[in-house]
Amino acid sequence: MKLTRFVKTAALLASLALFSQGLEAKENQKSKEAPVALNGHCAVCLVKGQKVVKGTAEHSVVYDGQTYLFPSEEIKDVFTANPAKYAPALNGDCSVCFAHHDGVRNPGKIDHVSFYQGRVFLFPNPQIKSIFDRSPQKYADVDLACDGKCIVCKVDGGKDVPGKPEFTAIYKGMRYQFPSAAVMQKFQSNPAKYVGKKAGAQSTSSTTAPASQLVSIKGTTGCAACEYGVHPKKDPNTLGLAVKSDDGKIYVIEGAHDSHPDLYKQRFESLKISVKGKQIAQKGKFVWLEPQSIEKVQ
Repeated sequence: MKLTRFVKTAALLASLALFSQGLEAKENQKSKEAPVALNGHCAVCLVKGQKVVKGTAEHSVVYDGQTYLFPSEEIKDVFTANPAKYAPALNGDCSVCFAHHDGVRNPGKIDHVSFYQGRVFLFPNPQIKSIFDRSPQKYADVDLACDGKCIVCKVDGGKDVPGKPEFTAIYKGMRYQFPSAAVMQKFQSNPAKYVGKKAGAQSTSSTTAPASQLVSIKGTTGCAACEYGVHPKKDPNTLGLAVKSDDGKIYVIEGAHDSHPDLYKQRFESLKISVKGKQIAQKGKFVWLEPQSIEKVQ
């Protein structure tokens, strides 16, 4: 009898050990698949001390599809207690680019970081960071989904219910707010269910233009990103050449940095130019052109 009990106990312990190893293996695999956030720097140190501190793989956790590293287990525990508080806006993507490009996700860099209302914002270059720094309130909530209203209440009950900041969950870099912890947990158990239904009821983009529309314009050059807060559609990592026409419209000239590099470098000098090309998109006063010809006006 004692031998049988011993064998059962040993078998149970072995089973638990294997289960534990399996969980650890899954976590390790998950960590390997998830990209490292903040270039390996500590999210808690950024928010709490506005300091750039390297983390280590020994103290890591996967949150919203990214691996966060920390310099110690204690600081890691601070993050896991409230990850939404410390994760950078849009998972580290540029808030300015997101606002001006119908939700385009352009990665930011730890070298270009701003702090606003206890949150971290990253940008691809200092010029775009300066746009944010001049008007942070304009871009601080571009990652706030549903205008802060509860997506669970909308999908399940058809009602607009305001969420609360203390009940915030992040999914794919977007902040979702809820009226209670219970409702937040319901969302966290299956976020794709709610986000998918909500997204399906929305239009995909407000930026449209006839593909065959040809235009001919004259105007003054400028920097699309630095002066107007917009970027080329096809090369969002570039600052872009803008042309302000006499009617007040701003034309963003696609590919000008490659096709006319000298003119592109002189874009800050308010040169007079004429452009002929195909209109590929428009949003408000902004028009994106695929140029056929660009000439200086004497």
